[in-house]
Amino acid sequence: MTGLARTDLATSRKVHLAAQAVARQGQYGAVSQLASAFDVSRPTVLAARGQADRVLTAHFANDVAEVVQISVDPRQLERAVLALRVVGQNSVRAIMDLLPVLYPGLGLSYGTIQAMLVRAEQRAAVHNAGVDLSTIKAAAVDEMFSQGDPVLAGVDLDSGFLFSLEHRTSRGGADWADVLGAAHKQGLNLQTVVKDAARGIAAGVTAVFPLAEQRDDCFHAHYIMSKALRILENRAYGAITAEVDLERQITRLATGKQAATETVKPLRARLEGVKQRCREKIDLYDAFLVATERAREAIEIIDLDTGTLRTPEQMQTEVLAAAATMQGLDDHHARKVATYMTNRAPGLVTYAVELRTQLDALSALEGADVVLLAVMVLRLLSLVRSKSPRRRSPANQHQLMAAWHLLKQQPRAAEVLAAVEELNIRRHRASSAIEGFNAALRPHLYVHKSVTQGFLELFRAHFNLRQRRWGRHKGTSAHALVTGVPVTDWLATLGYPATAEIN
Repeated sequence: MTGLARTDLATSRKVHLAAQAVARQGQYGAVSQLASAFDVSRPTVLAARGQADRVLTAHFANDVAEVVQISVDPRQLERAVLALRVVGQNSVRAIMDLLPVLYPGLGLSYGTIQAMLVRAEQRAAVHNAGVDLSTIKAAAVDEMFSQGDPVLAGVDLDSGFLFSLEHRTSRGGADWADVLGAAHKQGLNLQTVVKDAARGIAAGVTAVFPLAEQRDDCFHAHYIMSKALRILENRAYGAITAEVDLERQITRLATGKQAATETVKPLRARLEGVKQRCREKIDLYDAFLVATERAREAIEIIDLDTGTLRTPEQMQTEVLAAAATMQGLDDHHARKVATYMTNRAPGLVTYAVELRTQLDALSALEGADVVLLAVMVLRLLSLVRSKSPRRRSPANQHQLMAAWHLLKQQPRAAEVLAAVEELNIRRHRASSAIEGFNAALRPHLYVHKSVTQGFLELFRAHFNLRQRRWGRHKGTSAHALVTGVPVTDWLATLGYPATAEIN
């Protein structure tokens, strides 16, 4: 940036001065004459000539890429600072270090950057408080922690809109009632809430939305079962490794030139106990795996073995049976999962009441056979797409091919399949949407030594206004889906439009 930026000359006059300085280069007295004519100093003329010369040389040189000069004004700097803060995971000091890299020769102080962020956080808070939330009917709520303090959040399951994000010092029922009550004042009137087993969440939802149906999170149930399964699997592999290592040690000693019978004998006696423990660990893992697969299938509305739709009562019975098997295993982790599944069984299958009603209504219109086949195809498709080799079994693949062949022969198969798929998307039984939000916020919490409500307001605004690049909502913003108002630039929506002037 030359000294021209600090003058009062209009852009056209700056261009004319730079062009004259280059054109009259080498003429005696040209610099002084231009300085007098444009009322600037000689160093300013020389600096303008040098900058113009470099730009022209770069533009016309064959071996140099085209250079685009962009004017950097306070508006552009503010946009850059906000983007670095909330799009990237940067502290204020990191932003201080990055600005001179992005804009050579420029830099801002810590206080200046902090003041910019505070203003933006205030604007974001006003924006967030002004959104009409009346279109949101189903939500997932959850809590995560920053430096020991809970952050309470709520996400619309249909649009992914983050309608609540509050930093609190506790997470009891009163805290959740305050957070949800503020959203309720903006028009939020939830009919369905998906949650985990936290008592504070249940109390807060009941206080603010007493008529809302509270469903237990199937995602969390899958998670705790998978976590316990990994522990038992690692123990089984550890026992196998111990057995193999001991057998190798015995073989090495027995075949050595100086084999000591008194050394090998106790090892062989010990081997029997190691083998017994190995069998026990493997049997424990296998039994828990079978119970886990039974529980996972139990919360699905389609019974693939019988080819029929389950009732919520049948689903709950199957969940309790699987939990009873887990409870009978001699392991703390298995029994802990069993207790959770027993307590949460009614809530895990609550979603099936509404879904079964919707499927029955669709069957009355289109026919029970085509609807049943569509449900089966979608369930089998999710299995064969799974990362687990057990679920991608040849039996499931063959069953999928057979079900798909039968479905194609039914009238309006494509339309029914699309309708059932839409019902599956809106069955509202898992908190996957809020887990995606947690994954987006967590890196910021790692970078920041402590989270503030101001930053959460700015993060929430960006999360809702940004255009999503993948998923079923690709190319849209959550704000547009909830309000019907399209968003082209999230910063401009917050009052930071892009600079129009590009030289």
